Amino acid sequence: MAEDQINLVGTLGLLKHEVRFIKIMLGLTAHAPNSRAQGRYEWTEDLKNAKVVIVGSGDDAVMQEWRALSAGKTTATLLLVSESEQYVGSKYHISRPFGPAKILMLLDRIVQDRQSVVVEADTFSGNVNAVQRELLRITKTVAAARFSALVVDDSPTVRKQLVLELGSFNIRVDTAETGEQGLEMLEKGRYDIIFLDVVMPGADGYQVCKIIRRNQNTKLTPVVMLTSKSSPFDKVRGSLAGCSSYLTKPVDYENFYHVLEQFLEHTTGSGLVKK
Repeated sequence: MAEDQINLVGTLGLLKHEVRFIKIMLGLTAHAPNSRAQGRYEWTEDLKNAKVVIVGSGDDAVMQEWRALSAGKTTATLLLVSESEQYVGSKYHISRPFGPAKILMLLDRIVQDRQSVVVEADTFSGNVNAVQRELLRITKTVAAARFSALVVDDSPTVRKQLVLELGSFNIRVDTAETGEQGLEMLEKGRYDIIFLDVVMPGADGYQVCKIIRRNQNTKLTPVVMLTSKSSPFDKVRGSLAGCSSYLTKPVDYENFYHVLEQFLEHTTGSGLVKK
C-alpha cells in the first residue's frame, strides 16, 4: 500500500460528540507532516465507498441498517463501538469511552489486515479458503522438520506471501530479489527447496536454474519455477533447465501445498504441519 493512500472511514449510529471526535482525529492523520505506513484517513458520508465503518451498537435500528448495507455487498470492514470490552459480536470492537490512540491503532490494524488479504489474493488462487488451508497444514501427525527455503523473486508481494506461507509450516525462509543474489546465497548456505521466478532483472530463472544444476552442492536441490507464463513451450524450457516443478502465478494453493509435500516430506520422512 502506498504510504499516502487515503482510507475512507464512515460512521453509523454514533453519538454526535463521538462523530465530531472521530472527524477531528481522522483530519489529523490526513494533514500529518510525515507519511504513515497504513496511509491516511478521511471521514465520508458514503458508507458504500468506505473501507471502514465505525458502528455504534445497542440500537436495533442501527444494526438493521448495517445488515442491509452488508447485503449490498459493501467491502467495508466493521468496527463496532460497544459498552463493554467483553463484546464478541465483531472481530474489531472498542468500548466506550474511546481515546484517539486506541481507535487509530485499531484502524491501522484493520487496514493492515485488509492489505494482507489483497497480498494473498495476488499470489495464490484456487477455491481453498483459510479453514481448508489449516486442514491441509495439520493433515500430518509428525512434526515437520526445520526445513529451509530460498525464494528468488523480484516481486516484494510474492516474497512476502511465500515467507508467510512457508513460515507457517516451520520452514525457515531466505529471500533474494535477483538471480545473482540468489546464487550468492546458495554459495553461503544450504537449502532444502528453492522457489525461483522466471522473469527477473539480470539473469532469468532458466539461466539461474542451469547454474544451480551444474553446482555439485545444489544439483539435487528441488527447484520450483514460478512464472505467469503457462504455455507448453515455457514448461519445456523449465524442464530443460532442470527445474523440479513448475507453478503458474497466481499459484493454486493446493498445488503449492502438494509441491511442498512432494519434495520436503520425502527429504526426511517427516510430515508437514503448521508450527
